[in-house]
Amino acid sequence: MPGDFSVILDRGRWFITYTIESEKSVNNNEQAIALDPGVRTFLTGFDGNQVLEIGIGSISRIVALCRRLDRLQSEIAKATGRTNKRKRFNKRKLAQQLRIKIRNLVDECHKKAACYLTSNYSQVIIPKFESSKMVYLAKRRINSKTARNLLSWAHYRFKLRLKTQGVLRGSQVIEVGEEYTSKTCSRCGHIHPKLGGSKKFTCPNCLHKIDRDTNGSINIFLKTISGN
Repeated sequence: MPGDFSVILDRGRWFITYTIESEKSVNNNEQAIALDPGVRTFLTGFDGNQVLEIGIGSISRIVALCRRLDRLQSEIAKATGRTNKRKRFNKRKLAQQLRIKIRNLVDECHKKAACYLTSNYSQVIIPKFESSKMVYLAKRRINSKTARNLLSWAHYRFKLRLKTQGVLRGSQVIEVGEEYTSKTCSRCGHIHPKLGGSKKFTCPNCLHKIDRDTNGSINIFLKTISGN
């Protein structure tokens, strides 16, 4: 172990942290990929040739744990009085274990996604994550405040990890705006003013049908390479 290290207490768990120097690698891949973040599918990417879905369906497990956590929080709030002291303690302990499990699941997805993207693409195009948008996306899936907060923070944490992995592997992470990328038809360019929260994009102009997140990732890709 290096001479300099820190001991950290985080939510009842002890960690030893220290720095290890890593050699930067050179990324010889010339491909770029554009990502569109979501809730049902964590990330949808388009690289000019194919659509890549990362974390598809895995959010269901996280949502189930979030709902279980919310039920526990409700039970803790109702268990008032001295006679329920032990009950509150046990439920708080279980709630903390659930939070750790949720975070570990999310972080595992982040690590695998960041490693794959920065290893296979020289440029990773990612929209500027706005917490207000992610909370809105989460609301479409679950109503609990706890789950919404966990999901919105997850995307920001991923962006930080992606940038770190990009530096190590020689992959450039590019942040772009995503104005109208979900509402614009990736085939004809028509803006769909009444798209709302629909999972499918159906263009009212050319009748093109496509998954909403796929449509968004294609538009982010096209917008970036065109320089707009």
